[in-house]
Amino acid sequence: MMGSTISRMPTTLKRLGAIGAWLILWQLASWAIGNPLLFCGPAEAIEALLHDVITPASWVTIGWSAGRIAAGFALACILGLLLGSIAGRSEAARAFLAPALHAMKSTPIVCVIALLLVWCGSGLATSIAVGLVVLPPFYFAMLEAHSAADPAISQMLDAFCVRGWRRSLFVRWPQAAPFVRAAARTSTGMAWKAGVACELIGLPALSIGEQIYLGKLSLDMASIVAWTVVIIALGWLSERIVIAIVDAASKLPARILDAECAHAKAADQVPSMPPAEAVIISDGWKSFDGQPVLEGFCLGVEQGGVAHLTSPSGSGKTTTLRIIAQMDAFDEPSGTLSLPICASSMAFQEPHLIESLTAPQNLALVASSERELGFARYLLNALIPDEPSLESKPASALSGGQRRRVELARALAHPSSVLLLDEPFSGLDEANARHAAQLIREHRAGRTLIIATHDRSDLV
Repeated sequence: MMGSTISRMPTTLKRLGAIGAWLILWQLASWAIGNPLLFCGPAEAIEALLHDVITPASWVTIGWSAGRIAAGFALACILGLLLGSIAGRSEAARAFLAPALHAMKSTPIVCVIALLLVWCGSGLATSIAVGLVVLPPFYFAMLEAHSAADPAISQMLDAFCVRGWRRSLFVRWPQAAPFVRAAARTSTGMAWKAGVACELIGLPALSIGEQIYLGKLSLDMASIVAWTVVIIALGWLSERIVIAIVDAASKLPARILDAECAHAKAADQVPSMPPAEAVIISDGWKSFDGQPVLEGFCLGVEQGGVAHLTSPSGSGKTTTLRIIAQMDAFDEPSGTLSLPICASSMAFQEPHLIESLTAPQNLALVASSERELGFARYLLNALIPDEPSLESKPASALSGGQRRRVELARALAHPSSVLLLDEPFSGLDEANARHAAQLIREHRAGRTLIIATHDRSDLV
């Protein structure tokens, strides 16, 4: 009965109750020891907090300590994220940085502080000590984010030539944000522990560590406990601030994409398309795990022509399209492909959408111009009419048929010389498939079209 009553209590009341219980136990322990020089009670600590710690001079001390710790934390956070991002994409960089990161994690903080005090003095040592403690969690957060990234999304971005800052901001950062948030929760408290420990040993002027040391010299247990309470409160507040910053930053990419969507109104103006390219493949061989998929494959499609790959499932149709899109390559030294990089756009057999983004946001991600995005939104409205929830639903909440049509709108709108469609009508009923095929015919815009399908009714 008691357990069920507690479970129904609001979270705040539960926390206050827990704090109250610990205060009672603290007071009982103080009475039992009976020596305030060894173990003060909560009343003495609160009195010291109000009269000795919360003063104008103490606020200056807190400000200096917080500034030194915040500087070390911010620099280490930025450096850890940057190095982790580089190491995630480069095995050589990861191997080079591994010994340094192992040393940062394994070396006792007291030894680090002693060395820093000799090398750089007490003022600078605090920020550096904090940085050495904080950097590893953020570095490894970026490594974990990189290893957890969906390779299919990376391939889709390569196919649509989304690179540079746009890829980092709209894809890599949202993928990394949950890992960075977890690192922030862990490292904020560690920063205050390392910073105050360095101050306690180095005794820089106007520092919390100096005040704790003075309390130890005077055997003022209440003052030591009061400053400890201040450190705990500052650590808690700092964690909330850092988490709020990370949360706000993680929502920023989606808001920018929303702004781009709002600015680019749906319009049936076809963006300027590059000239169509001929697709010529000769003597291509491709195998996976020793199993041949393509053997001496040849294909020739003239500029602006249409080709249908209608062989049975498992015969290499998708592999062929991926090679044309330059997401895969023929086995060395076979095969030649006459097509420039980033000359194609593609609708994939398995939808390659970012699950947390809405359909318009997925379109905006790959759009190279406002006109392209407006045309993509027009196509999406034509493919999925009377569906206002598309503006707010994440891709993960869309049906299979809806996801397929988002892919088609994205591929049709993107400027390209070659249009690649892999099973473009799978998951669509007959009426929607006919409608989609008609839109493809109307908006191919003279591009070379290659469709892979095992269903001859899908021929466009």
